[in-house]
Amino acid sequence: MLNSCQKRLIYNLAYLPEHLPSYLCPFSDSDPCLDRGLLYYQTRDRLSLIASPLPPDTRGPDLQSHVTAIVREHKPAELSCISPVPLDIDGYRSVRTEYDLYYCLDLDNLLDGPKLRNMLKRASREVQISAGRDFTREHLQLLRDFIAFKNLDREKALFFHRIPEYLSQSETALVIEARTRQDNTLVAYDILETGSRRFAFYLFNITGKQSRSIPGVNDFLLQEAINQAGTMDKSYINMGLGINRGIVAFKAKWGAFPFLPYYFQQFQPAFSWKRFFRLKG
Repeated sequence: MLNSCQKRLIYNLAYLPEHLPSYLCPFSDSDPCLDRGLLYYQTRDRLSLIASPLPPDTRGPDLQSHVTAIVREHKPAELSCISPVPLDIDGYRSVRTEYDLYYCLDLDNLLDGPKLRNMLKRASREVQISAGRDFTREHLQLLRDFIAFKNLDREKALFFHRIPEYLSQSETALVIEARTRQDNTLVAYDILETGSRRFAFYLFNITGKQSRSIPGVNDFLLQEAINQAGTMDKSYINMGLGINRGIVAFKAKWGAFPFLPYYFQQFQPAFSWKRFFRLKG
Protein backbone atom coordinates (compact mmCIF):
# COMPACT_ATOMS: atom_id res chain seq x y z
CA MET A 1 0.00 0.00 0.00
CA LEU A 2 1.01 3.61 -0.44
CA ASN A 3 2.07 5.91 2.39
CA SER A 4 1.30 9.62 2.53
CA CYS A 5 4.66 10.62 1.01
CA GLN A 6 4.16 8.29 -1.94
CA LYS A 7 0.63 9.58 -2.52
CA ARG A 8 1.96 13.14 -2.53
CA LEU A 9 4.69 12.20 -5.01
CA ILE A 10 2.12 10.63 -7.34
CA TYR A 11 -0.08 13.72 -7.14
CA ASN A 12 2.87 15.99 -7.96
CA LEU A 13 4.29 13.92 -10.82
CA ALA A 14 1.47 11.88 -12.42
CA TYR A 15 1.23 12.39 -16.18
CA LEU A 16 -0.77 9.26 -17.10
CA PRO A 17 -4.24 8.40 -15.77
CA GLU A 18 -2.91 4.94 -14.89
CA HIS A 19 -0.61 6.60 -12.36
CA LEU A 20 -3.65 7.46 -10.22
CA PRO A 21 -4.78 4.68 -7.86
CA SER A 22 -8.15 6.44 -7.51
CA TYR A 23 -8.68 5.80 -11.22
CA LEU A 24 -7.19 2.35 -11.76
CA CYS A 25 -8.04 0.50 -8.54
CA PRO A 26 -11.84 0.51 -9.04
CA PHE A 27 -11.32 -1.05 -12.48
CA SER A 28 -8.79 -3.67 -11.41
CA ASP A 29 -9.65 -4.67 -7.80
CA SER A 30 -5.97 -4.34 -6.93
CA ASP A 31 -3.64 -2.72 -4.41
CA PRO A 32 -1.23 0.03 -5.55
CA CYS A 33 2.49 -0.03 -4.75
CA LEU A 34 5.38 2.26 -5.63
CA ASP A 35 8.94 1.00 -6.14
CA ARG A 36 11.54 3.71 -6.83
CA GLY A 37 9.22 5.65 -9.11
CA LEU A 38 7.50 2.69 -10.77
CA LEU A 39 3.86 2.09 -9.92
CA TYR A 40 2.33 -1.36 -9.97
CA TYR A 41 -1.00 -2.82 -8.98
CA GLN A 42 -1.19 -6.30 -7.53
CA THR A 43 -3.61 -8.99 -6.47
CA ARG A 44 -2.77 -12.45 -5.18
CA ASP A 45 -1.72 -13.78 -8.61
CA ARG A 46 -1.83 -10.76 -10.94
CA LEU A 47 0.59 -7.88 -11.41
CA SER A 48 -0.09 -4.78 -13.53
CA LEU A 49 2.98 -2.60 -14.05
CA ILE A 50 2.81 1.03 -15.10
CA ALA A 51 6.35 1.15 -16.45
CA SER A 52 6.29 4.89 -17.13
CA PRO A 53 8.46 6.22 -14.31
CA LEU A 54 7.78 9.10 -11.96
CA PRO A 55 9.39 11.42 -12.96
CA PRO A 56 9.47 10.58 -16.72
CA ASP A 57 12.47 8.49 -17.77
CA THR A 58 12.36 6.16 -20.75
CA ARG A 59 15.95 4.91 -20.72
CA GLY A 60 15.64 1.36 -22.02
CA PRO A 61 18.21 -0.68 -20.07
CA ASP A 62 17.49 0.97 -16.71
CA LEU A 63 13.74 0.60 -17.15
CA GLN A 64 14.11 -2.98 -18.34
CA SER A 65 16.20 -4.01 -15.32
CA HIS A 66 13.87 -2.25 -12.88
CA VAL A 67 10.79 -3.98 -14.32
CA THR A 68 12.57 -7.33 -14.30
CA ALA A 69 13.51 -6.91 -10.63
CA ILE A 70 9.90 -6.20 -9.62
CA VAL A 71 8.58 -9.18 -11.59
CA ARG A 72 11.28 -11.45 -10.19
CA GLU A 73 10.27 -10.45 -6.67
CA HIS A 74 6.56 -11.15 -7.10
CA LYS A 75 6.54 -13.97 -9.70
CA PRO A 76 2.92 -13.32 -10.78
CA ALA A 77 0.87 -15.91 -12.66
CA GLU A 78 -0.61 -13.07 -14.74
CA LEU A 79 1.45 -10.07 -15.80
CA SER A 80 0.59 -6.97 -17.80
CA CYS A 81 2.65 -3.84 -18.49
CA ILE A 82 2.04 -0.36 -19.82
CA SER A 83 5.32 1.08 -21.00
CA PRO A 84 6.81 3.70 -23.38
CA VAL A 85 9.00 0.95 -24.87
CA PRO A 86 8.40 -2.77 -25.58
CA LEU A 87 9.73 -4.98 -22.81
CA ASP A 88 11.31 -8.43 -22.67
CA ILE A 89 10.98 -10.02 -19.26
CA ASP A 90 13.09 -13.00 -18.30
CA GLY A 91 10.97 -16.03 -17.50
CA TYR A 92 7.87 -14.68 -19.29
CA ARG A 93 6.66 -14.64 -22.86
CA SER A 94 4.56 -11.90 -24.40
CA VAL A 95 1.16 -13.15 -25.57
CA ARG A 96 -0.41 -9.81 -26.50
CA THR A 97 1.03 -6.45 -27.56
CA GLU A 98 -0.85 -3.25 -28.43
CA TYR A 99 0.72 -0.01 -29.59
CA ASP A 100 -0.69 3.52 -29.59
CA LEU A 101 0.24 7.05 -28.59
CA TYR A 102 -0.97 9.25 -25.74
CA TYR A 103 -2.03 12.72 -26.89
CA CYS A 104 -1.61 15.87 -24.85
CA LEU A 105 -3.07 19.38 -24.85
CA ASP A 106 -0.84 22.23 -23.69
CA LEU A 107 -3.36 24.66 -22.20
CA ASP A 108 -1.14 27.60 -23.13
CA ASN A 109 -1.07 26.60 -26.80
CA LEU A 110 -4.61 25.73 -27.84
CA LEU A 111 -5.79 26.02 -31.43
CA ASP A 112 -8.78 28.23 -32.17
CA GLY A 113 -9.61 27.97 -35.85
CA PRO A 114 -12.74 29.35 -37.54
CA LYS A 115 -14.21 25.88 -38.15
CA LEU A 116 -13.86 25.02 -34.47
CA ARG A 117 -15.45 28.30 -33.40
CA ASN A 118 -18.33 27.64 -35.77
CA MET A 119 -18.89 24.15 -34.33
CA LEU A 120 -18.95 25.56 -30.79
CA LYS A 121 -21.42 28.23 -31.81
CA ARG A 122 -23.73 25.69 -33.45
CA ALA A 123 -23.67 23.38 -30.43
CA SER A 124 -24.32 26.24 -28.01
CA ARG A 125 -27.65 26.92 -29.72
CA GLU A 126 -28.95 23.45 -28.86
CA VAL A 127 -27.26 22.36 -25.63
CA GLN A 128 -26.02 23.81 -22.38
CA ILE A 129 -22.98 22.54 -20.49
CA SER A 130 -22.40 22.11 -16.77
CA ALA A 131 -19.81 20.36 -14.60
CA GLY A 132 -20.32 18.56 -11.30
CA ARG A 133 -19.99 15.29 -9.42
CA ASP A 134 -23.49 13.83 -9.81
CA PHE A 135 -23.96 10.50 -11.58
CA THR A 136 -27.64 9.62 -11.77
CA ARG A 137 -29.85 6.95 -13.30
CA GLU A 138 -29.97 9.17 -16.38
CA HIS A 139 -26.17 9.04 -16.71
CA LEU A 140 -26.22 5.27 -16.15
CA GLN A 141 -28.83 4.71 -18.86
CA LEU A 142 -26.85 6.79 -21.33
CA LEU A 143 -23.78 4.70 -20.48
CA ARG A 144 -25.70 1.47 -21.12
CA ASP A 145 -26.99 2.81 -24.43
CA PHE A 146 -23.45 3.84 -25.39
CA ILE A 147 -22.05 0.37 -24.64
CA ALA A 148 -24.80 -1.25 -26.72
CA PHE A 149 -24.35 1.20 -29.62
CA LYS A 150 -20.58 0.64 -29.72
CA ASN A 151 -21.08 -3.14 -29.59
CA LEU A 152 -18.11 -3.42 -27.25
CA ASP A 153 -16.54 -6.79 -26.62
CA ARG A 154 -17.01 -8.36 -23.19
CA GLU A 155 -13.71 -7.11 -21.75
CA LYS A 156 -14.30 -3.49 -22.77
CA ALA A 157 -17.98 -3.58 -21.79
CA LEU A 158 -17.10 -4.79 -18.28
CA PHE A 159 -14.56 -1.97 -18.01
CA PHE A 160 -17.13 0.68 -18.97
CA HIS A 161 -19.71 -0.83 -16.62
CA ARG A 162 -17.37 -0.01 -13.73
CA ILE A 163 -17.33 3.72 -14.43
CA PRO A 164 -19.99 4.39 -11.72
CA GLU A 165 -17.83 2.56 -9.16
CA TYR A 166 -14.80 4.63 -10.16
CA LEU A 167 -16.79 7.87 -9.84
CA SER A 168 -18.04 6.87 -6.40
CA GLN A 169 -14.44 6.39 -5.18
CA SER A 170 -12.66 9.30 -6.87
CA GLU A 171 -12.91 12.65 -5.13
CA THR A 172 -11.23 14.41 -8.06
CA ALA A 173 -13.36 13.26 -11.01
CA LEU A 174 -15.73 15.66 -12.77
CA VAL A 175 -18.77 14.79 -14.87
CA ILE A 176 -19.17 17.40 -17.61
CA GLU A 177 -22.59 17.06 -19.19
CA ALA A 178 -24.52 18.40 -22.16
CA ARG A 179 -28.30 18.87 -21.89
CA THR A 180 -30.73 20.11 -24.48
CA ARG A 181 -31.92 23.67 -24.05
CA GLN A 182 -35.40 22.64 -25.15
CA ASP A 183 -36.24 20.03 -22.50
CA ASN A 184 -33.06 19.52 -20.40
CA THR A 185 -32.47 15.98 -21.71
CA LEU A 186 -29.01 14.56 -21.04
CA VAL A 187 -27.42 13.82 -24.42
CA ALA A 188 -23.70 13.35 -23.67
CA TYR A 189 -21.07 13.70 -20.97
CA ASP A 190 -17.31 13.65 -20.48
CA ILE A 191 -15.40 12.45 -17.43
CA LEU A 192 -12.39 14.53 -16.48
CA GLU A 193 -9.99 13.34 -13.78
CA THR A 194 -8.13 16.13 -11.97
CA GLY A 195 -6.10 14.24 -9.36
CA SER A 196 -2.67 15.41 -10.52
CA ARG A 197 -0.99 18.74 -9.87
CA ARG A 198 -0.11 19.65 -13.48
CA PHE A 199 -2.30 17.30 -15.54
CA ALA A 200 -5.99 16.75 -16.00
CA PHE A 201 -7.04 13.52 -17.72
CA TYR A 202 -9.73 13.29 -20.40
CA LEU A 203 -11.00 9.78 -19.68
CA PHE A 204 -14.40 9.11 -21.22
CA ASN A 205 -16.75 10.67 -23.76
CA ILE A 206 -20.18 9.07 -23.41
CA THR A 207 -22.64 9.98 -26.15
CA GLY A 208 -26.25 9.11 -26.90
CA LYS A 209 -28.28 8.83 -30.08
CA GLN A 210 -29.58 12.39 -29.76
CA SER A 211 -26.10 13.90 -29.38
CA ARG A 212 -24.97 12.37 -32.66
CA SER A 213 -27.34 14.70 -34.49
CA ILE A 214 -26.00 17.84 -32.73
CA PRO A 215 -22.89 19.16 -34.53
CA GLY A 216 -20.12 20.27 -32.20
CA VAL A 217 -21.47 18.81 -28.95
CA ASN A 218 -18.24 16.96 -28.16
CA ASP A 219 -16.20 20.11 -28.86
CA PHE A 220 -18.52 22.03 -26.55
CA LEU A 221 -17.93 19.45 -23.80
CA LEU A 222 -14.17 19.56 -24.31
CA GLN A 223 -14.18 23.35 -24.15
CA GLU A 224 -15.73 23.11 -20.67
CA ALA A 225 -13.16 20.47 -19.66
CA ILE A 226 -10.43 22.89 -20.73
CA ASN A 227 -12.06 25.68 -18.74
CA GLN A 228 -12.31 23.48 -15.64
CA ALA A 229 -8.66 22.41 -15.94
CA GLY A 230 -7.64 26.05 -16.33
CA THR A 231 -9.44 27.15 -13.18
CA MET A 232 -7.49 24.45 -11.30
CA ASP A 233 -4.16 25.76 -12.65
CA LYS A 234 -3.43 22.63 -14.67
CA SER A 235 -0.84 22.99 -17.41
CA TYR A 236 -1.91 20.07 -19.58
CA ILE A 237 -4.73 17.69 -20.37
CA ASN A 238 -3.68 14.15 -21.20
CA MET A 239 -6.21 13.39 -23.92
CA GLY A 240 -5.70 9.64 -23.85
CA LEU A 241 -4.88 7.34 -26.74
CA GLY A 242 -5.29 7.91 -30.45
CA ILE A 243 -7.52 4.82 -30.99
CA ASN A 244 -8.39 5.72 -34.60
CA ARG A 245 -8.01 8.49 -37.17
CA GLY A 246 -11.32 10.14 -36.30
CA ILE A 247 -10.43 10.45 -32.63
CA VAL A 248 -6.93 11.69 -33.46
CA ALA A 249 -8.43 14.35 -35.76
CA PHE A 250 -10.84 15.48 -33.03
CA LYS A 251 -8.01 15.93 -30.55
CA ALA A 252 -5.58 17.47 -33.05
CA LYS A 253 -7.96 20.27 -34.07
CA TRP A 254 -7.64 21.59 -30.51
CA GLY A 255 -3.85 21.36 -30.68
CA ALA A 256 -3.28 17.97 -29.07
CA PHE A 257 0.06 16.42 -30.02
CA PRO A 258 1.61 12.94 -29.62
CA PHE A 259 2.93 12.89 -26.10
CA LEU A 260 4.25 9.45 -25.24
CA PRO A 261 4.35 5.99 -26.86
CA TYR A 262 2.01 3.41 -25.35
CA TYR A 263 2.84 -0.28 -25.35
CA PHE A 264 0.42 -2.59 -23.58
CA GLN A 265 1.76 -6.12 -23.14
CA GLN A 266 0.36 -9.21 -21.48
CA PHE A 267 2.74 -11.95 -20.40
CA GLN A 268 2.54 -15.54 -19.28
CA PRO A 269 5.21 -17.47 -17.40
CA ALA A 270 7.49 -19.23 -19.89
CA PHE A 271 7.44 -23.00 -19.38
CA SER A 272 10.88 -24.59 -19.70
CA TRP A 273 10.66 -28.30 -20.50
CA LYS A 274 14.39 -28.59 -19.78
CA ARG A 275 13.88 -27.18 -16.29
CA PHE A 276 10.90 -29.51 -15.79
CA PHE A 277 13.04 -32.55 -16.54
CA ARG A 278 16.04 -31.02 -14.74
CA LEU A 279 18.21 -31.10 -17.84
CA LYS A 280 21.19 -28.86 -18.44
CA GLY A 281 21.50 -26.34 -21.27
